[in-house]
Amino acid sequence: MLQRLQKLKPKLLIFTFGASLLPVMFLSAVAWRFVQQPLVDLEKTRLDDQVLAFRGYTAATEKGLQNLSSGYALWSDLFNAIRQKDRNWIKKEVSDQLLLSTDVDAVEVISSSGEVLGERGDALRIPTVVERVNALTTTGKFEAELIDTRSNQMLLLSVAPIYRSDATGKSPGTLILGQNLDEAWLRKFLNFSQPTTKLKIISLDGKPLVSSYVQANIDSWEATNLKSQVLPEIKKGEAVYRIEPGSGLNTVYAPITSGDKPIAIAKIQIVSKYFNQASINLSRAIAVGLALAIMLSVAIAHLLYKQIGKPIIQLAERSKTLAAGDLSSPIPGIHAGGELSQLANAYQEMAQALKTLIDNLEHRVAERTQELEQARQTLEDRVYKRTHELWKKNYQLQQTQDRLEHLNKQLTIKAEQLSQALSQLKRAQSQLIQTEKMSGLGQLVAGIAHEFNNPINFIYANLVYVNGYTEELLELINLYEKRYPDPEIKQHTEAIDLDFLTTDLPKVIGSMRSGADRVREIVQCLQNFSRLDQAGIKRVNIHEGIDNTLLILQHRLHSSGDSIEGDSLNIEVIKQYGNLPLVECYPAQLNQVFMNILINAIDELKNLKLKSNKQITINTQIGGKNLILITIKDNGSGIPLQIQPKVFDPFFTTKPVGKGVGLGLTVSYEIIEQHQGKIKIISEPGQGTEVVIELPQEIKQ
Repeated sequence: MLQRLQKLKPKLLIFTFGASLLPVMFLSAVAWRFVQQPLVDLEKTRLDDQVLAFRGYTAATEKGLQNLSSGYALWSDLFNAIRQKDRNWIKKEVSDQLLLSTDVDAVEVISSSGEVLGERGDALRIPTVVERVNALTTTGKFEAELIDTRSNQMLLLSVAPIYRSDATGKSPGTLILGQNLDEAWLRKFLNFSQPTTKLKIISLDGKPLVSSYVQANIDSWEATNLKSQVLPEIKKGEAVYRIEPGSGLNTVYAPITSGDKPIAIAKIQIVSKYFNQASINLSRAIAVGLALAIMLSVAIAHLLYKQIGKPIIQLAERSKTLAAGDLSSPIPGIHAGGELSQLANAYQEMAQALKTLIDNLEHRVAERTQELEQARQTLEDRVYKRTHELWKKNYQLQQTQDRLEHLNKQLTIKAEQLSQALSQLKRAQSQLIQTEKMSGLGQLVAGIAHEFNNPINFIYANLVYVNGYTEELLELINLYEKRYPDPEIKQHTEAIDLDFLTTDLPKVIGSMRSGADRVREIVQCLQNFSRLDQAGIKRVNIHEGIDNTLLILQHRLHSSGDSIEGDSLNIEVIKQYGNLPLVECYPAQLNQVFMNILINAIDELKNLKLKSNKQITINTQIGGKNLILITIKDNGSGIPLQIQPKVFDPFFTTKPVGKGVGLGLTVSYEIIEQHQGKIKIISEPGQGTEVVIELPQEIKQ
């Protein structure tokens, strides 16, 4: 029997250990699920941001190609060249010019009868592209579409019917432009977005078309799951996420659509350094908690063994001594409770019965009294030991709770850092895009101004001599009339109305001089606006920058119904300039801020078709200590209250698609902050919008 009771010891240990460990493992699994999942959701959000940036860049490229084709299609010279079938002129002025000065990779000009009058690039000869071009040209409209050429490349196609510059006449032909979405295009997008991102375009057949990195083959996971898991979701228009903490890269497969129909797959990969670190920290925290729980389970199992197994073995050993005749020793387990207590009592009753036969009643009473005293002392010792053990376990649990709270704070700090990094990345991306755009615009404006400057100086300088020569010739004619009167000459002078010519010719030359002065003034304004020679900090006249910007926007402030936009617009600009000192700033950047704010005001007033007195008021004055204030206010409809907090957010815009990308005020905010100034929007619905700019007179280094 003793051997059987001893075999009970490991069984009790295993049972109590397992019973205490199962709840701990369950809680660990729950903690993993509710902490790990938010990390995965955050990583998916980062991937979604990259997908949105890629789609926005693709749409911007498509819009730019469509605008380029529309600009060339409305050209009277090209209209006449097609009607005259002047292939040399088309090749020189259209095909070669587009390939050299733009990102276009293929150009084709065809007549209405289908005859090719000009062609450059091989992309438009692919059968799939030819079929799609024929389908688009039959519509007779301006069309743009992204297609898979079925020859390992993606092509952005634009088709535009050709008209005169005033959009009149029957179209004699069509202009077709094509731009490849190649590796250079992908790298340019990544420079705008995030250089560490990897991007690859895969066809719906599972073949790689173009990649931003060298190793562009299908990996082992894609070879197994691309057709079975990814393609069905892509055809539904859904993205597929591939979160792999161990690989260092997280991936999203997003559909590339054309006309709401998926035509290819965009594979975007981002570096998952912080995500991997957070997962490792979480795993370590759960591992430490599980280790502590195992230690606690072992301690509980050992304690239960001492409370149950040990008294049973002691009782078995006492039964041997009782059989040997020891009736005075105490029976263990009498006060243990349950079946163990009943067994001990049975042994005790047997011992008492045997002792009754040997000893008298007084001896039995004394022995029983001694046994009760020993039992009381044992009970007190056990109570003390249990109290000490409970206090120790409570202390250990408190330490574990403190460690978990510390880990939770660290995770919260990491999440906030990730959110701040994402926000800074968006703002840096928006500033980079707008800065590059305005840099290109400044170079273009400066180039145009330079090209205009030389011939207009030539005209302006020679007008003085023309005026002098004309006066001398007129004096010579008068002298001839007086000295050599001749009837034939007199008849000819009356036929050409020499008196009128003599009076009107100086007026014509004067008007030519006024026009030349106006052109020189416009060229000077363009050069001042671009200010490519003033990239650093300069002291400038703020009013000069505002006036130059207004002059460039003059065609939008006062336009008739026959303008390109097709709307009649007459906006009154009220200047309330104060006496300002020269301000230390980056002139080209401040001109960019004025341009963005004035364009927004003009667009807002343009939408008010029924409003008659449209006004923009510009006020400048000296503010506080070493500060100047610039306010630009319109009397439009104002900004709704619910969207006012979002006006400086990157890519937020209320304009229709193709009219803006939501970067103007974002970049303006960054430029004013760079100048250590402030910009704010004051607007009430129906009361107009006021933009207040506060700038220091000097920038602190």
